[in-house]
Amino acid sequence: MPRSHLQVQAIPSSIGQTLLTVRESSVLLGVSQSWVRRHIRELPTVRVGRLVRFDSALLQRQFQGKYTAGNRLKPEGVKQMSLRLRRYQRRYVYKTGKKIKVWYGMFREDIPQPDGRVVRRQRNVRLGTLSEFPTRAAAYEELSHRMGEKQPLGGLSFSALVERWNAVVVPTIRSTTAVYYTRMLKAHVLPAFGEKEISSIGRYDVEAFLAERAKMYCRNTLRGMRVSLGRALSWAVACGWLEKNPCAGVKLPHAGKRIKRTILKPEQTIAIARRLDEPYSTLILFLAVSGLRISEAIGIKWTDFEGDVLRISRRIYDGKPGSTKNDQSQRSLPVPNSLLTRMRLLGNGEWVFRSRTGTPINPGNALKRYVRPVVKNLGIEIGGWHDFRHTLVTRSLKKWPTKVISEMVGHSDVHTTLRVYQHIETEDFRGPMNELADELLCDVTKSSSATPCSSDSKEDGAEGGS
Repeated sequence: MPRSHLQVQAIPSSIGQTLLTVRESSVLLGVSQSWVRRHIRELPTVRVGRLVRFDSALLQRQFQGKYTAGNRLKPEGVKQMSLRLRRYQRRYVYKTGKKIKVWYGMFREDIPQPDGRVVRRQRNVRLGTLSEFPTRAAAYEELSHRMGEKQPLGGLSFSALVERWNAVVVPTIRSTTAVYYTRMLKAHVLPAFGEKEISSIGRYDVEAFLAERAKMYCRNTLRGMRVSLGRALSWAVACGWLEKNPCAGVKLPHAGKRIKRTILKPEQTIAIARRLDEPYSTLILFLAVSGLRISEAIGIKWTDFEGDVLRISRRIYDGKPGSTKNDQSQRSLPVPNSLLTRMRLLGNGEWVFRSRTGTPINPGNALKRYVRPVVKNLGIEIGGWHDFRHTLVTRSLKKWPTKVISEMVGHSDVHTTLRVYQHIETEDFRGPMNELADELLCDVTKSSSATPCSSDSKEDGAEGGS
């Protein structure tokens, strides 16, 4: 009987038992024994030792109706069938390629959806070259290994993943770090990957995304995009929804320069403070003297003082009070009396540097509305509030020990103080160059043929005399 018109026949009395042999199954289905052997992986089998038997009840349900011939992995059903033959295979391998033969594996899988439904999809995976798997059996073994791994949760979009990540992971992260990640995801990552399924995001997609953003943003911002995207996808891997994190090993492309910091001269800082109204004038001087981060400075309360000693224990990030950046940032600083007196002139209130409504000032608005217009009129370029912090570190490291300055500004590592905050200026080269010139050019009035230093010439003369 042709395969395109398979029809379940009546079961003879001789094969009415539960488990059937290959010959009995072929009689039941009305096909040849070779056909049964070829499709043994698609039929309901039971292994008894080395013997293979077929469940007659399952065979009847599986073949109630016709089956139209077609591609073995894409069966064409007949509308009149009540139940189709489940012709998807557990696995199938084939090789292709002209110069280099490559093994591919094909199989179908049931993928749970976020809404509880199960969708069956066909997968086609690259196994390796013929040199890596010289036999079909080796290719089948590799495919079996691949199928044994956790399969991704197909159909889960990146935006849905971020919603779950926000609900479960974000509460476990430091609040300021969580705000940074969520802001990066919302502003940059979600517009690019929000509607894509997480299983379809590959390394190329991540690298292409960063390369495109590198035209507009600096390297630090690109790093924030990569980290926030990677954190969400790594959580998907941990949950078993993704095979691997496509961000792993991705390098940042060349991008714009980081914010340029200006090391301000004392007269420049004074000029800026004089042109600003309170409390911004005193805030500038306080930052220049203490080296505090702007988030720490606007979070100071009068209750944080014990005499002239200021205990730094909080910072304000995104308008909300929180803990300091790290444990080393919790420190005590003696505020000079001249600066403390000026701060007290700001008046009483919960916060030292406060707005008209009594709340901590908004550093972004203050920088944009007040500070930048003043420095522009003065002809000074600054990157932001952090310039005052960089200025203090750079100036102080020329006079005081590195460890003292590092702990004063609340760095967790002295290497950060030296690598990031210490800026070398042109004037710093003058001292060593002048000293070397004095040693090598002790008598500039002599001719070019004369020896540089008299001490050297005396030694040469002594050697010549001997």
